[in-house]
Amino acid sequence: MKKHGFKTLQGKLIILLLFPVIIVVFSGGIVSFLYTRNVMLNQWNESAILKLQRAAHALEMKISKPIDMVNLFYKTNPVGDIPGSQKKLIQYLAGMDGVVKVGFTYSRSTKGHMEMGSGSSMRFHRSMLLDITEPQYNADAGQETVKMVLTLLNSSNQTVGNIEIIMDFRYLLKDISNLGWWQSDRACIISNSGRFIVHANSSMKGRKILGDTGDPFELAVLKELTNKPFGTVKSKGHPPKTISGFYKLDNAPWAITLFAEGDKILAPITRYRNAFAIGSLGLLIIILFLIRFHVGKIVTKITLLSENAKKVAKGEYGDPISRNSEDEIGQLVSNYNLMVKGLVERDYIRDTFGRYIDPDFAKFLLEHPDAGELGGKRQEVAIMMSDIRGFTALSETLSPEVIIKILNQYFSHMITIIQKYNGIIVDFLGDAILVFFEPFSNSIDDTIYHCICCASDMQNQMKDFNTEMNNQNLPELAMGIGINSGQVIIGNIGSDARKKYGIVGSAVNITSRIQSKAEGNEVILSQTAFDHVKNKIRIVKSFKADLKGVDSPMDLHVIKNI
Repeated sequence: MKKHGFKTLQGKLIILLLFPVIIVVFSGGIVSFLYTRNVMLNQWNESAILKLQRAAHALEMKISKPIDMVNLFYKTNPVGDIPGSQKKLIQYLAGMDGVVKVGFTYSRSTKGHMEMGSGSSMRFHRSMLLDITEPQYNADAGQETVKMVLTLLNSSNQTVGNIEIIMDFRYLLKDISNLGWWQSDRACIISNSGRFIVHANSSMKGRKILGDTGDPFELAVLKELTNKPFGTVKSKGHPPKTISGFYKLDNAPWAITLFAEGDKILAPITRYRNAFAIGSLGLLIIILFLIRFHVGKIVTKITLLSENAKKVAKGEYGDPISRNSEDEIGQLVSNYNLMVKGLVERDYIRDTFGRYIDPDFAKFLLEHPDAGELGGKRQEVAIMMSDIRGFTALSETLSPEVIIKILNQYFSHMITIIQKYNGIIVDFLGDAILVFFEPFSNSIDDTIYHCICCASDMQNQMKDFNTEMNNQNLPELAMGIGINSGQVIIGNIGSDARKKYGIVGSAVNITSRIQSKAEGNEVILSQTAFDHVKNKIRIVKSFKADLKGVDSPMDLHVIKNI
């Protein structure tokens, strides 16, 4: 079953590698963006205030020129009679740039002093700006003008008279209009009451009062303008949609105000943000590609090892896995191949071992290492030995290849039956087979009966075997079988270098002697074996026989095949 997400090695690597990178990169990017944005906004604030201050200074210089001219006139022409100096002062003022018209009016106290002939109070000591109007269209001049009212004060700060100066408004804005921000941003001059005096952007055309549209941002600007001499205001949003800066004039009830779009101001940081996002995405793609390309190879190899390990557990070894690297994964592949090679060799030994003993018992030995130790135990078992009658003489008339072919086919049939009844093959003695049956969980009676059933099946199988021989134009064979029971030593015989699981004892030798008395197709039992199963089998005949190594004749019984 295919696993997904965090359950796979590749998924873990992607999450554990990418997640910290994403956190670090994007956290750093966000902090950097916020910091840079604030720096740029502060820089804009400072730059805007400086620009507005410069513009206000330029405008106030124009407004202050007539005042400075009047004060300069007094210092250079300290005349006493007002009427006499009036013409000269008006001439001076009328000749200034931007002045459209100049008028002079006396105050009531001035007229009274003139009638009394007192000249000392008719001198003016200084002048100051009394009022400046908003721009209005002047039909006589054919242009917009503003009226400035200057009051003349004597040394006692009493009003001597007023000078009314009408100035061309375009002249006042001349230097301001040359500033770069005037063309690039929404700039305007607003009265302290919020009335638009002049603006330099088409979007403000027809507007009369700041905030007349109910825009919360403009109302916030108007509020700040009322309470502060200068400052900046930001609208809501990140970045703010609009930013405004204002600066009030000292000599006029006006404020130069600047509006700018937040996106425009923060265009560099926006480009930085986009470039950062694209770069970060590219970095993540590269990391993901490296994980998929390089780590993917590792994961693929580990997955292959895992799948092959499942097959090995089932006994399916397959071909060795190719080694493509010298790193730890390559070493793992090499060790895996060595392990499989060792398992193949072990299975070969086990399979070879299994040809002599039951595979289940061979598995038992492999699963219990102590069973493979040298040594043994005394136990009563059933012993069977089979032999082909007349095979020695027959082998002298046939070629070795044919002899081996006959034996292989014969053993193939017999071994299958022996293993079916859990018989343990001790050895092959030419064409003879020595087998014993150990009572693992059954009684000795049942074990001997199983041995007899096995022998009967072997004799019955000879019919099929001889049919195969006839089909191959080979001679038929006959087999004699002897069965005995008795105490033997069971265990591992040999040395640590080479050993086999077998039995030792006189009962083994007696079984060999009993087998020699059996004719072809006969199964002969010893009296000791017969006593355990006499109620389960039928006897064809019984006889006494002298056996080599046995002092007295033994009773033997020929059984009827089961």
